[in-house]
Amino acid sequence: MMNENITAEQEPTLVKEQITKELSILDKVRALSINDKVEEMRKEAKETTFVAGRMAVAGQINVFYAGPNTGKTLLTLKLISEAIATGSAGDHVYHINLDDTFDGLIQKAELGKRHGFHEIPGANFPNPSESFAEMVEMLIAENLAHQAVFILDTTKKFTDVMDKKASTRFMSTCRRLTEARGTIIALAHVNKNKNHENKSIPAGTSDVLDDCDCGYVIDLLSEEKVLGGVKRTVEFRHLKGRGPTVQSAVYSYVQYADGDYERMFYSVKLVDGDEADRAREQKALQVERLRDAALIAEIQKLLTASGGAIQKDIVTQLVANDAYSHRTVRSCLQRWSCPAEEGGIWTVTKGENNSSIYKLIPPN
Repeated sequence: MMNENITAEQEPTLVKEQITKELSILDKVRALSINDKVEEMRKEAKETTFVAGRMAVAGQINVFYAGPNTGKTLLTLKLISEAIATGSAGDHVYHINLDDTFDGLIQKAELGKRHGFHEIPGANFPNPSESFAEMVEMLIAENLAHQAVFILDTTKKFTDVMDKKASTRFMSTCRRLTEARGTIIALAHVNKNKNHENKSIPAGTSDVLDDCDCGYVIDLLSEEKVLGGVKRTVEFRHLKGRGPTVQSAVYSYVQYADGDYERMFYSVKLVDGDEADRAREQKALQVERLRDAALIAEIQKLLTASGGAIQKDIVTQLVANDAYSHRTVRSCLQRWSCPAEEGGIWTVTKGENNSSIYKLIPPN
């Protein structure tokens, strides 16, 4: 029945306005759909690209849990360096290091300079949670998020992992980045106590693990005394994954008594993996050797002529013309003094007064 205050001419207009109003709400909802953008998105999508072994996938939120001194930062930086060397990770890999000493920052920045990742200390990243969220929004606004890989070290510096609301806000920021095709590798801690199977348990509420895409726990499997330190073998144990990630991966490294982080970095080796893992490791090794090619040739020439020499003499001769620094020569000597099957070029033994004697590994 027509409202007595509305004329016959006005009623159809009001009905039309009401329908338009209802449709406009549905149109707004429909505008959120991506159905019409599938082809465009498919063109932008990439095949699965790993950025840390086969445990971390580009464009996803990846979380590595580990206890203190397990080597989570060391292993992650080594694996991301392999990804950079093999072209899986680009020029914008950032290690936001909020959990280190001044000397530790220097060591990692030196490695970053050589291998292509960028070290960001806590002093340059105040209010981590807010600063990171702001950075993410800026990357999205400038359509640059897809180029960025962030290593967040550690999650407890970015959020209160014991607070569900805080953890959820942090993971929402991470998801904002990955929805724009950015990549995150977050390093996190485990509980002091292990489960009934003696396996480590992620610390904090379940929100970080629930909301991530790939999750692994790094457990120490064994320790063995070796020359100069302790060889540690660890396992990445799968907790959660989206895509063709592995259920387990085993690596080893030597924790040297003198605390030389660079030597530890180059001691990281794959223990248990398939052909794809071996191929990736070998390709990264080839890239590494190309970086040192000129200096390797000089050292080989010197060792061939002498039949063997102590480190002090090698360094003295090679820095005489100012072509190389003392540290550069020492680092190169250490880098390639490993078994031939691991890419080694020379051996090192201890001589008088604790001197290091280098000799070429004979060709097969």
